[in-house]
Amino acid sequence: MTTLILVHGAWHGPWCWERLVPHLEAKGHTVLTPALPGHDQAEGAPATTTLEDYGRAIASVANGESEQVVLVGHSMGGAVITQAAALSSNVAGLIYLAAFVPDHGDSIAELAGAAPADELSERVALAPDGGRTVIEDGAGSDVFYADCTAEDQAWANARLIPQPIQPITEALEDPEGRAASLPAFGIICTQDRAVHPDLQRDMCEARGMPTSEMAASHSPFLSVPQDLADEIDKALGEMGVS
Repeated sequence: MTTLILVHGAWHGPWCWERLVPHLEAKGHTVLTPALPGHDQAEGAPATTTLEDYGRAIASVANGESEQVVLVGHSMGGAVITQAAALSSNVAGLIYLAAFVPDHGDSIAELAGAAPADELSERVALAPDGGRTVIEDGAGSDVFYADCTAEDQAWANARLIPQPIQPITEALEDPEGRAASLPAFGIICTQDRAVHPDLQRDMCEARGMPTSEMAASHSPFLSVPQDLADEIDKALGEMGVS
């Protein structure tokens, strides 16, 4: 069917996709879940990590596949897949899951600043090194995993790592509009407390992409993985890349 590269968001790692992957594979898709640089380490990525570093890492994974791939980006991962698509010719489409959707010259920080108030900003603290941020202990339960079980909340909270600031503040570089020219689809989480649903809708509308909506919080890959697999599969059909 389709080769999907799932790209996690800030403070997270490939572990967040564990529940979702079997459901996508059951539909016949090949699924890759790479770690963004440094996100496979307990101490997190260094403060010098950039959005371009993230984008080049995912572009390298895409370029290593024999057929074109579809990138699925969650939250900050939306900016990462956009940057990767600007750097790779082996991407067939983009799926944005509760994600930031930047255009050339946009940064996540600027997009987030134009949004209604969210609960995430109140739970983020500056790490001692000054170049990274951390989520307050247990705060993920409210802002990331509100509709997950207490057990899953604890499991996920324990895995959050420091997040470099630069990928959040740096502008996307897509001067040729390569990413903007690709088929794209947005999956909006209507109970999201991290990326406001209205911001998700506005960004998808600005990109001119079709969307679907899920009655889920920020992390449907944990709370409703089967439903999310169904939405991704339908998105592929609508994009014409399945």
